[in-house]
Amino acid sequence: MGAIFEALGLNVWTLLFQTINVLIVLVGLYYILWKPLRRAMNERQEKIEGDLREAASAKEKAEEVIASCQEQIKQAQEEARNILQKANEAAEATRAEIIAQAKEEAARVMEQARLELEREKSMALAALRSQAADLVVAAAGKVMARALSSEDQEHLLQEALAEVERLQ
Repeated sequence: MGAIFEALGLNVWTLLFQTINVLIVLVGLYYILWKPLRRAMNERQEKIEGDLREAASAKEKAEEVIASCQEQIKQAQEEARNILQKANEAAEATRAEIIAQAKEEAARVMEQARLELEREKSMALAALRSQAADLVVAAAGKVMARALSSEDQEHLLQEALAEVERLQ
């Protein structure tokens, strides 16, 4: 093997020292660069994983908040529907009450008008009777003033009846 090294122009001792130097440099680089670099990479990976866990947790909380908000919105909409329904029912009840009051008022006014009409009719009939009585008295007075024949009496009676009919 020594002939191969001499043919290549290599010195065994130099090769050995250079190999040891390369190993020392590699060990130094391992402790100086590789270990801190690997530690930094591991820390970064752990930080990224922690951030991902926090993001997932925040996402779950956000979904819970969204679900809660949607449930509150549904409840608010249901309450609004109930309020509107109650308002409609109250309005319908008020409308029915107003209609009933209006009907009662109309019936009362109609009854008052009927009573007023009856009173006016009674007064008109009383006035008619009074006028008829006056006519009969006037006719009787005329009959008394003169002696009438039966034809005259019949004629006066017919006139009195015609006058009463006209007044009615």
